[in-house]
Amino acid sequence: MSNRIHNLLIRRPHIVVWLILGYFVLSVLLRVIRSDSLQNDEAEQVFQAQFLLLGYGRQPPFYNWLQIGTFELFGISVATISLLKNTLLFLCCLFYWLAARMVIDDRRLSLVAMLGVLAVPSVTVLAQRDLTHAVATLCLVSLFLCLFFRTLKSPSVPSYLLLGVVIGIGVITKYNFVIIPVAAALAVLPEPDLRKRLFDWRILPCAAVAAAIALPNFLWVLSHLDAATSGTVDAMRVGSSGDAAKDTIRGLTSILISTIEGTVAVLILFAAVFFRSIGAAMRAESRWTRITGRMIIACVVIVALIGIGFGASSIREKWLSPFLLLLPLYLTLKLAAAGVDSRQSVARMAPPVIGIVTAFIVYLAISIILGPFIGQYGKEHVPYRALLDQLIDARGERPAYIVSSDQMLAGNARLNLPSVPALLPGFVQPVPLDTVRKQGPGLLVWPANAGETAMPDLLTTLLRDDNIPPETLAVQWISVPYKFARNGQSMRFGYVWLEAAPQAQR
Repeated sequence: MSNRIHNLLIRRPHIVVWLILGYFVLSVLLRVIRSDSLQNDEAEQVFQAQFLLLGYGRQPPFYNWLQIGTFELFGISVATISLLKNTLLFLCCLFYWLAARMVIDDRRLSLVAMLGVLAVPSVTVLAQRDLTHAVATLCLVSLFLCLFFRTLKSPSVPSYLLLGVVIGIGVITKYNFVIIPVAAALAVLPEPDLRKRLFDWRILPCAAVAAAIALPNFLWVLSHLDAATSGTVDAMRVGSSGDAAKDTIRGLTSILISTIEGTVAVLILFAAVFFRSIGAAMRAESRWTRITGRMIIACVVIVALIGIGFGASSIREKWLSPFLLLLPLYLTLKLAAAGVDSRQSVARMAPPVIGIVTAFIVYLAISIILGPFIGQYGKEHVPYRALLDQLIDARGERPAYIVSSDQMLAGNARLNLPSVPALLPGFVQPVPLDTVRKQGPGLLVWPANAGETAMPDLLTTLLRDDNIPPETLAVQWISVPYKFARNGQSMRFGYVWLEAAPQAQR
């Protein structure tokens, strides 16, 4: 069987595109089977999809808009959340392949570049666990590469304009995307025959289009500066000691470690498949290896400078993922420059790569069952549906609205009760408690640790702002067994039913 697959991939290497598509389809199916409880980023998307805004806190809005559109077309479900994510991941691979074809004459090596994308942890491991905005950024990076190479090779007004569109959308997908076009421009500067592309008059409409797309979100950021920046800056300063020199060293060390973690699988894969050609590839060079290599170096240097500027003591791997995505293309370009024999390259690379990434998503699917046997309960074990069912059954009616101090609970509440508004104090969209109270009784609910007897401060502040004394409300507590729970393991929640506003207040 393995020999037949090997021979088939030698004769028809383009079948690998369909194998990759099948992998992402399977990813959607296994995510649906896995659990109807959400991960952090998934819950954030479901909650925030109630609001069509120009900004959503520290993240720009483009992925949220895509998610809102997907929900409008197909409804709110785990399937639609996973469908959007895996569609973008497949498009990332597809655009990457097309970009590679523009600069590599060997068609098999362009497919090798696409397979290399699956070895980047942020595309498979991190994304299948829980990523959203970063996934769209990866897709935009691949699309940028397509248009960037096209513009360098065959400049035209449409190519410059499309490049501007992609840059603008990339910026409102994730702010660190802006590093990619900056690095690309720096990488082209030392090439005399391509440098003129940067000083072509058509770069002006390109920049204008990009600016026009990014401008509304930029204006929103200016008016919500704290909400747009504090979360990211706080995350970068996690574990900060306050000693600038010490934190700078820690930050640079974390960049190095994250870079190694994000590249080691790709390097091992290429070394294993092309071990006979490593020496020749290292010595080989072309215009495109120089440009891509400079882009990678420029991206890492810019990230390091930004980290130093913000006093970052921790740079996580997922923040580097858009830049590490360039590595498979760089390695493939080196192989192409060396003129390696690629006849068996796809056949040797595809089975282990697709096999390993498929094994990982199967592991995620069965881990929810196996975890409780070793006492591990994750976010997908939390019984949000069972909690809401019990509270509604005991009350005998559904709430007119749900308020929680926890975004995970708010997002899961809306997933299970799509027609019921889910509200979150502290979000950029204020909670209209005085308005929703007129619609009927509401449910205030939050996760609670053992021994907790008080309502969270976010909820008490919200109630007092609406002239409702929290101490007059009867807080109740409930423990609900985890999914696949063993030995009676359960999660505790606090809740309050807030009665509808009296007729006199209407």
